[in-house]
This record gives sequence, structure tokens and C-alpha cells, in this order.
Amino acid sequence: MSDEPLTRDDPVARLAGSSLGVLFGAAWWFAGATTIPDATDVLRGLDAVIVLAFAAWAVVLGRSAAARADGSPGRGPSGRRYGVVVLLLVAVVVAGSRVLGSVVHRPAAVPAWVLLCLGLHFLPFARIFGSRRYLGLGAALGLLAALAVVLGGTGQTWAWLGVPGFGGALALWAAAAAGFVEAPWSGR
Repeated sequence: MSDEPLTRDDPVARLAGSSLGVLFGAAWWFAGATTIPDATDVLRGLDAVIVLAFAAWAVVLGRSAAARADGSPGRGPSGRRYGVVVLLLVAVVVAGSRVLGSVVHRPAAVPAWVLLCLGLHFLPFARIFGSRRYLGLGAALGLLAALAVVLGGTGQTWAWLGVPGFGGALALWAAAAAGFVEAPWSGR
């Protein structure tokens, strides 16, 4: 194991980033499933199947990466900038959630706030990791957060959690799949 930072072309970094997207997508889906009480168990079962399918895909890609490893370093480290962006995400999510819940008395809006912050945190990743895919993901999550606010604000109470839950999951899973396909070992 090397002490060198992971880079955007490093297969381990690609697998790790996409795998985080899968796991966070699963968490959003899990939460969204609660908005359909009659189907919660089925939807959570589907969530588990999707995560297992991604895990199998990651194992196959990981083995392929190991077989094709040439030992060359990737381009540009991402560690410090990535850490700052994630730290800011956590701080803003916590602060905004507290304000929405305690000051504004709109705790139902917290999932939309978290999804908006998550989307914004992906925007600097386009430069950090050299992939425009993060711009699309950030925009999609921001639009989904806005849709939740619009629908929730018009009395569609399911939308406060349902739109961020299911929409966030699908957007994150799509980005993870794109990351797997875009990986340095995929022959591209």
C-alpha cells in the first residue's frame, strides 16, 4: 500500500467515488421508500438488490483493474481540496438543517436542503476530478431539491421526502454507473 494520495485516474479512487454514490443513493432510496407505506418493504428490497448489483459490478471492475494495472501514477492529487469541500458540505447541511427545524419550523424541508447542498458540493468536483459528469449530477440534485420545495410548498407532503429520496437515489446511481463505465480500465 502506498502513501501517495489517490488521483482522479486511479482505479481505486474511481471505484471508491462511484461506490460512495451507490451507498448514498441507497440511503436516499431507503428514506424515500417511507413515503409509500404499502410498498416500503418491497422498495427497500429493491434498494438492496440494486446495491448488491453495483457491488458485484465493482468487484468485476476491481479485478479487471488489478489485472491491467501498469503502475503509472494518475494525474493531479485531489486530497486537500476534496476534504475542504466535504467539510463545508457537512457544516452547511448541519447549520441549515438546524435553522429549518428550530428557527423556521420547517423540518419537512430538511431533505430538500440536504439534497441542494449535496448537489452544490459536486460542482467543484468537476475541476478537482476533471470530469464534467459532476456538473450534471450537481445540477440534477439542485433541480430535484427545487422540485421538492415547489411540490411540498403546494401541499404535496409526500414530495418533501419522496422527491429527494427517489430522485436523489436515481441521480446518484446514474452518476455511479457512469463512473464505472468511464473508469480508466474500461478500454476508453
